[in-house]
Amino acid sequence: MADSKRPRSRSVLVIDTGGTFSMEYDSEQVSPGKRGLDVGKDHQEVLKKLKSISEGEYEYFDDKGQEKDRYSKKNFSWTYHALSERIDSSSATPQSWHDIAKVIFENQLSFDAFVVIHGTDTLMYASAGITFLLPKFTKPVIVTGAQIPVLAPGASDAVGNFLGSLAFATWTALLKGRLHSLKGVFVYFNTKLMRGTTVVKVDSQRWDAFDSPRIRFVGELIEGKPVVTESQTGALIRLLDPDERDLSISPKLYNLPSGTNPYPLVIHLFPGLSLESFAIYKHDAIILAAFGCGNGPITIKKSLLDYLDSGKLVAVVSECLSGSTSAAYTACIESWDKSSSHKPSRIATCNNTTLPAAYAKVAVFLGRKFDSPEDRQVEFRKAMSLSWAGELSYRTTEEYYEASNK
Repeated sequence: MADSKRPRSRSVLVIDTGGTFSMEYDSEQVSPGKRGLDVGKDHQEVLKKLKSISEGEYEYFDDKGQEKDRYSKKNFSWTYHALSERIDSSSATPQSWHDIAKVIFENQLSFDAFVVIHGTDTLMYASAGITFLLPKFTKPVIVTGAQIPVLAPGASDAVGNFLGSLAFATWTALLKGRLHSLKGVFVYFNTKLMRGTTVVKVDSQRWDAFDSPRIRFVGELIEGKPVVTESQTGALIRLLDPDERDLSISPKLYNLPSGTNPYPLVIHLFPGLSLESFAIYKHDAIILAAFGCGNGPITIKKSLLDYLDSGKLVAVVSECLSGSTSAAYTACIESWDKSSSHKPSRIATCNNTTLPAAYAKVAVFLGRKFDSPEDRQVEFRKAMSLSWAGELSYRTTEEYYEASNK
């Protein structure tokens, strides 16, 4: 029976997309350089290093040179797959996420879990994008990266991040006598496991570079052991069958929009902003990074209304590190009349969704087809107010959804 068996050896596909993690190390400047583009040679060096890390015991240290943890080999195996063309994360596009998601989708029956190595500059966009492109994915996908290359002499956070990602990718637990593992897309960085849709980058240099300030992180590596927060397990774990292998297939890999400007445009609002027309932007959707709970300057009212009248889409996120947008404030952005804020707004409030997650969500939404621009606006507002993959709080979502349908 499943509750009496030890977990079998689990298999992990490690997908190396590039980024600082697998770059050549230059003490003067960390950059891809000529060798960084030598896929065959460089990737072999990275693979050799990763193999040495994961065999037997290994000690790794923090950015101050203090011993951080010890790692001993667990009951799993992993396969290394390097993308033929490395992704410079600062130049990544939604198509880059689709390329990664496609590798995962096509290998979901061959492996129990996946670890994606990605550049840190846009890692939070990639983790959200992969999540939304693979709806209801039933196996764990752990996205990670590093501030210091794994090939660097001395201390590197790449070591701890790689080992921690493997630990959570292969994590299993007996709950109520039955074996479970994680499911869905996560980010692991500096001992913390976070949902792929709630992560933001909070530091450009420190090893503790990522956090989940709006929704609590879901796990942590403690004394070398992966620990999943008990309150989070319901939506994040899957039951394994008696043979400990879940053969269910993710129902689909979503498509992305096509065209000249297929993806959303992000505009950060600031005091004194004045735009004569949004029409100069050919994008089908704009995301406003607004003040506080979703407010903005009245100087953009006319151009905003013209843009909405043309059938285009507008979503609002808060520029704050934590907190949420409010339907009342986003309605006021459109009307600028506090007395009329109860009227249905064509603007979608993203609640406590982060900007990276909102961008990825809108990009995937734009790949869908609708009968009319009006239908698309209505469905867009609903879609952004509902959680697809834990990117916003369910309690807050329900409250907003009730208010938005009055």
